[in-house]
Formats: sequence, structure tokens, C-alpha cells
Amino acid sequence: MSKAAQVTVLYPEGAKFDLSYYLSSHMPMVQSKWGPAGMTGYSVLKFAPGAPYAIQATLNFKSLADFQAAAGGEHTADILADVKNFSDKEPTLMPAEVEGSA
Repeated sequence: MSKAAQVTVLYPEGAKFDLSYYLSSHMPMVQSKWGPAGMTGYSVLKFAPGAPYAIQATLNFKSLADFQAAAGGEHTADILADVKNFSDKEPTLMPAEVEGSA
């Protein structure tokens, strides 16, 4: 049985970032495009001032293979092209398998 996966998406402190657009437009688009490929949900965090990152999104997938298939699929170009609508910096993506949770 494959392990669940999470993809951490980090936006640096000091970047231009429109959180309202991100929450109301970008993340629902990501869910609608990658949901059929195994994305089961997401959460968005806003870090306290002084942290090296301003925003974190955690994308939940059924497996790392599902994320890899989604990222290599037809919708990724649309998702990445939308970044300019809310941030002036590219995100850092860190895919991982879930080893434990409670």
C-alpha cells in the first residue's frame, strides 16, 4: 500500500503576496485541476513576522506517485502561470511521503 503524501509550498518573506486572491482563486483552481489526480485537500498558513517564509500551503495527495503524475500533467502550466497574479516570487516546493501522523 502506498503512503500518503504532502507537498509543502513555501513563499518567501518580503515577496508581494495577495492572500485574498490566493485563497479565493488560486487554491480552489489547484484543487479543481489536481483533485481528479489524487489531491485530497490543502491547508494554508500565514507565518508570524520574522519567519523566513510568509505563506505555506500544504497539498495533500493519496500518494507521492499521484502528486508526480499531477505535476507532470496538462494542468500544471495553468497553475504555475497563475502565480504572477498573487506573488512576485516563485514558490519552493517540497514533496514528501507521510511517515507518521496522529
